[in-house]
Amino acid sequence: MASEREYLWPKDEYKKYDELNSRYAYSRLPVEGSAAMISGISAALAVHAGLKALQQGGSAADAAMTTSLAQIVFSGGSEISFAGILNMVYYDAATGKVHSMNAANNTVQEEKDPMSIPFFGTPSGRATLVPGFMAGVQAAHDRFGKLPFAKLFEPSIYFAEKGFVLDPVIMWWMDPLGTREKVLSRLPETREIFTKENGEFYGEGDLFRQPQLAKTLSKVAEEGADYMYRGEWAKKLVESLRRDGGKMTLKDLEDYKVLWSDPLKTTYRDYEVCAIDFPTFGGAKAIETFNLLECVEFDRSKHYTESPEELFWFIQIARSHYYLSDDIDMDRLPIDPELVKRYLPDGDFSLRSRVKKETARLLWSKLREMGGWIPLNQEILKMRRMKSGSTSAVVAVDEEGNVASVCHTINSVGWGTSGIFVDGISIPDSACFQQPQVKRAGPGNRFPEMTNPLIVLKNGKPVLASSCTGVGVHEVTVQNICNVLDYGMDPQTAEQAPKFGIPVFRDEDMTSLENLSNRTEYEKQFMGNDFSPDVLEDVRNLGQELEITPPSKDSKASIEGYGRWAGIQIDQKAGKLLGGVHSGLNGLVEGY
Repeated sequence: MASEREYLWPKDEYKKYDELNSRYAYSRLPVEGSAAMISGISAALAVHAGLKALQQGGSAADAAMTTSLAQIVFSGGSEISFAGILNMVYYDAATGKVHSMNAANNTVQEEKDPMSIPFFGTPSGRATLVPGFMAGVQAAHDRFGKLPFAKLFEPSIYFAEKGFVLDPVIMWWMDPLGTREKVLSRLPETREIFTKENGEFYGEGDLFRQPQLAKTLSKVAEEGADYMYRGEWAKKLVESLRRDGGKMTLKDLEDYKVLWSDPLKTTYRDYEVCAIDFPTFGGAKAIETFNLLECVEFDRSKHYTESPEELFWFIQIARSHYYLSDDIDMDRLPIDPELVKRYLPDGDFSLRSRVKKETARLLWSKLREMGGWIPLNQEILKMRRMKSGSTSAVVAVDEEGNVASVCHTINSVGWGTSGIFVDGISIPDSACFQQPQVKRAGPGNRFPEMTNPLIVLKNGKPVLASSCTGVGVHEVTVQNICNVLDYGMDPQTAEQAPKFGIPVFRDEDMTSLENLSNRTEYEKQFMGNDFSPDVLEDVRNLGQELEITPPSKDSKASIEGYGRWAGIQIDQKAGKLLGGVHSGLNGLVEGY
């Protein structure tokens, strides 16, 4: 099997992309194509595998799934997982229709007391939610795939068998909290994966192979996703979790269904923005922001980063969702919702209402009256804000004009606390810091999260595919899309332009849910250090405190509040595709 797959990857070709797989944090030029293109934020070899799928006649869905599968292999199951989640917005060229696919987690049916799920730092099988990733891969292929299902798995199986060399950035990325050995040595099966024959943990420069994972992926390729939901792997997962106190049963896995629906939509100037549907709330927040931005008359003859007033108001608009209570986003609730009602008494500011144009107009008028969100900071800005999960993003356009925008994640911190692996697959512990969200969702229901893959249309045709990951996913998504639509930038230039990140949150103590819920939100805003100092000083004079950080192209900038973005622009008139990707990681854009 391995030798046959190796034949598909000539040595010179493999060497070229293997070297790119170890290259991080470099300035990139725009990539252009005319027929098809793919962009992914991590693992150049995985992205090239997606391009090969396109060249072999695969659809945008085939390419995006092939890349997503391979990205997980190169992560070692740390920040993305075959037992994680996968969401997609998809434009079907044959019908001209956009679809929203939700393959996020379900809560466990027997979990009736989620607030007692042990908090981050205490291993527990109760912290694992019902996985959706592989069901999503199957569903995307069943509806939009052209290649044989098993073909999507060939690169990931090969990479798992062949292995890859652990470079310094991968080592940091796989272990950002310095807890790798403790978590990965807790259970014998996991320790065996991450240690050499002499018992030492793999380190920088070592070849990391995952033979057990290759066998599991081969089973899925042969039997379909049912192997993980009704087959032998499903039984092993349930047994592993229940040994660790978990309450998941085979019925949870058998009952899992991928949700298909129409996307959330709004108009933005001459465009139509299509986002992932509820119960995911990342798309709703993007819709709200574009509705608010439409209320502002920016002078688009110059970039908003060159105008202190426009930059100030862009920041205030992007910060809105941190300040308002809603009925879905449990990790953004103010300590005292009554204070929100005092300042905003005239309307329904739940998230479901805030996707409406009229709500945005009312909120904008209130923001103008208050001079931005600054007056509220002293009273209500202690927020329940959970740490964002690690993720990966892929966007693809095929020769027929189909477009896929995908985000997949473990929705937790890399490897979490439990360190459970089942036949080579890492098992996320997404509920260990999101107990209130589990409670709100209720037993056996779809878990809400904040991924936000988007597709933008003009005159019914796609003009931009966007997906973003990490802390600052919302802020970076909106800025990059505006850079392309409003200021005529190509996606790579847009990605490398100056960025603001999230508001500054201080984490003094993460040892309990109570402490996490009482983090303090300060008045400051993360800003890249590539802004004009004079502009930043004027923004401060308007009332917005700032904290300057490395620019968003830094490979580690996401820990300072920046997201990581992948985008493809479809220029129908010129008949060309333009791609961009976050400059800090080892991702890639390729087209032909």
